[in-house]
Amino acid sequence: MKFIVTVILIFVIADVLIVSYVLFRHFRKKMSRAMIDEIQTEWKKIIRETDYRQAIMEADKLLDYALMRMGYKGSLGAKLKKTPNLFRKINDVWAAHKIRNNIAHKINYMVDEKTYKDTMLKFKQAFKDLKIF
Repeated sequence: MKFIVTVILIFVIADVLIVSYVLFRHFRKKMSRAMIDEIQTEWKKIIRETDYRQAIMEADKLLDYALMRMGYKGSLGAKLKKTPNLFRKINDVWAAHKIRNNIAHKINYMVDEKTYKDTMLKFKQAFKDLKIF
């Protein structure tokens, strides 16, 4: 009899832990309206930036910030690896992030208008996928 009660108790504890974990994961990924407004305001500042390279760097940082506020940890690359299902076209998000990396790590990396527009559209779509826009 003790064995059966012990087994039942173990299953109840396991169920409580699983439900708690699922609820924690569900609720930590939501963003408040104030946070969405803050990100939208920052995006408006970024798109007014006349320096293409700076705008791309800032858009990348803003995406990193949004994912951090959703509870994801690590670099933006690590966050993207953890969240491929959040984005309709994860490869586009990676491509935009790689442009940012080129700006940050390659000496005199130039961004033309076409690259700028394409990259910013990819970032904008990422924010749409996150339900920020």
